Amino acid sequence: MKGILLLAMAGILAGCATTAPLKVGKDTYTISSRVPFAGPTGAIGDALGKANTFCASQNKEVQLLTQNSSECALHGGCGQAEVTFLCLSESDPRYSATQMRKDNGVNTIEVKQH
Repeated sequence: MKGILLLAMAGILAGCATTAPLKVGKDTYTISSRVPFAGPTGAIGDALGKANTFCASQNKEVQLLTQNSSECALHGGCGQAEVTFLCLSESDPRYSATQMRKDNGVNTIEVKQH
């Protein structure tokens, strides 16, 4: 019985994965996340939490560029997401408030420069 329980838990945890931040440009990173039982919203929260932790370790702030999320192919409440972001100091002129708008199922982030 213990063996079956351990195998079941290992299977559940195997579905939970977050990539380390991957540098894709100057100050620009991407993180992918897959979480069981939390859906796409939980996956976005996990990825953004990791992005914030990563940028904070450099004494910088997150500037979100894009986010994509969906249910996993496994369904059953599994969510996956990918976020692309900048790590910027507060004094960086690129660091500003973002506005999210929904465009036909795609989240677009508009950065307003002053």
